[in-house]
Amino acid sequence: MVIQRELGEYDAIYLPISFCKCVFLPSGSVMIDMASLHGAGYRVVLREQSAASDRVRQADLFGPDGLINPFDDPVVVSIVLTERGSALRISDDVARRIDDLIGRSQGTPPPSGPTAAIRSAALLRIYSRLAAMAPAADENMLDRLGRLGDALLKSFGFAGSSELPKSMTKTPAAYTYLGQFLAHEMTVYHPTGSNRPPSMILAIDSAIDLKTIFLRPFNFPRTLPEGVQEAEGLILSETILDSGTRFPGSGLDDVPRRPDGCPILFEPRNDQNLAVSQTHVAVTRFAQAAMRILQKSGLSEDDLHRTVIRHFQSVVLQDYLPRIVDPETYADVMEHGRVYVAPSNGNDPLTSFYVPTEFSTAIFRFGHAMVQDCYAPWNTENPDKTVQSALASDLLGFSFAGGALTRGRLLQSWTTDWGHMLGHPGETPNMARAIGTALSESLFCLPEDLFQPSIFDRPCLDAQASRINLARRTLLAGALTNLPTGQTLAQLVQTELDRAGSPCRIPILPPDALVIPDNQHATDIMLEGEVGARFVDQTPLWVYILREAAICGDGNRLGPLGSRFVAETLSAAVEASGTGMIVKGIRQRFEPYPNFGGRSKDKFDYADLLTLAFNTGF
Repeated sequence: MVIQRELGEYDAIYLPISFCKCVFLPSGSVMIDMASLHGAGYRVVLREQSAASDRVRQADLFGPDGLINPFDDPVVVSIVLTERGSALRISDDVARRIDDLIGRSQGTPPPSGPTAAIRSAALLRIYSRLAAMAPAADENMLDRLGRLGDALLKSFGFAGSSELPKSMTKTPAAYTYLGQFLAHEMTVYHPTGSNRPPSMILAIDSAIDLKTIFLRPFNFPRTLPEGVQEAEGLILSETILDSGTRFPGSGLDDVPRRPDGCPILFEPRNDQNLAVSQTHVAVTRFAQAAMRILQKSGLSEDDLHRTVIRHFQSVVLQDYLPRIVDPETYADVMEHGRVYVAPSNGNDPLTSFYVPTEFSTAIFRFGHAMVQDCYAPWNTENPDKTVQSALASDLLGFSFAGGALTRGRLLQSWTTDWGHMLGHPGETPNMARAIGTALSESLFCLPEDLFQPSIFDRPCLDAQASRINLARRTLLAGALTNLPTGQTLAQLVQTELDRAGSPCRIPILPPDALVIPDNQHATDIMLEGEVGARFVDQTPLWVYILREAAICGDGNRLGPLGSRFVAETLSAAVEASGTGMIVKGIRQRFEPYPNFGGRSKDKFDYADLLTLAFNTGF
């Protein structure tokens, strides 16, 4: 799969672009991470793990930020034709520059001499691009996008007002973080499954196959830390009991952690906030419970895992998706297949799938708009110590980076009471915020340690100098990765729908629909420039998706373009897993395993998953 040539001190590695499964690193000291960190766009990160310490240095090779790819002298690799097909070539000069970039980004000098730890560099392509690249953004465009990102953020506070964002009517808050968990499933950050420095690195694709719970991370500990327990091959951490004994869980209600609180996860982003880490716990506990039941069935290990994954995929396809996308699009994609994302009209089965950068950098980031400033109540299961409300800052705090863990452990009173996030029968849960452009400062001004550094960053506010504007990052990432506008992508997808004979339509929003409600400053920026070149005429893809959802779906679901792209992407990601839930683009009949206690004969939903995970009703 890999062709290798010696070039002085450095190895040039030729990596076939198509169907590559592994990359061999001769030195054994370098691993490759793929990241899509909070608006940073698609990127490949080179990491060095020092044998003498736990220090890790990293730098973007092809991220959009100017620190790594300066406009005046960008890092460039060549596409060459080899006997194995098209490949990316890293020259010795580029390898030296990569060494230097790693040193600059981490504030440490690069290694030197023939004994340098970093001697190999490799590229893995895990994102696809479906639309043609838009023209490069000039300085004026980047300035306008930055100002728009700043203008979108508003302070709503907690007092009711006419401008206070509304909530979805039928989608509980639990689905917000299920969507974040899915985003991490499809764009894994640490694609290694070995407990030793790798001599082989797998190119992880975007299949939804629960890799984030089944695969073990690099440097998995030989001995589990105190408080970490394993069940059915999956590990979780005990929480610190601080609130009595009336709790539905077993005490194993946190992601696995080292003594200092650092998560032991194949996907460390699942510890970025408490709500997504608790989602990881819920899915893990579901898998543990399901595998205990299936042990008596005589299934092989592969079929056992396949059964667990199929039930999770049913949650995605038959519960999450119908809430997020419009009914007409959902029915068309499930019954007739995909027309734009990995089109399903071919004869070959979909054996690998890479998430489109249009999806990861812009479209699926609609989920950020669903996050609420406050979840009240959060946990009232324990009468001795209830948590009546959890602010967004609280959720960020109860993570390794957030610093609010107690001796590296989570307090039991802060675990998720799923009755408040999903809803017990007869109860109204916390609801997700309606999808739209009413973006809150408290949600979109995030700690800088969640981001890679960029020369395009500006502080959110003078009082929050250490916080980065997520909206600004998302808009700039879209421009710096040359994403199409919303109008352009809508036209492209409609062309494919017409070619396929689909009756579905994706109407292009008119300019007057693309102003920003209750935000004159942002509207003024949308209207800047000559007619035809304004943002209301050529709308950044992320903003277009948010406005389309607000107009066409009243904030309760995505509009036609967002719905089509999300439904087709998740369909392809499920089909690529090989479980048979999607075959040639068509959703297949599904029957839940009878002993899992599901309430339906043809689907398994999120409430069923949580009921099995925690042995209580939802």
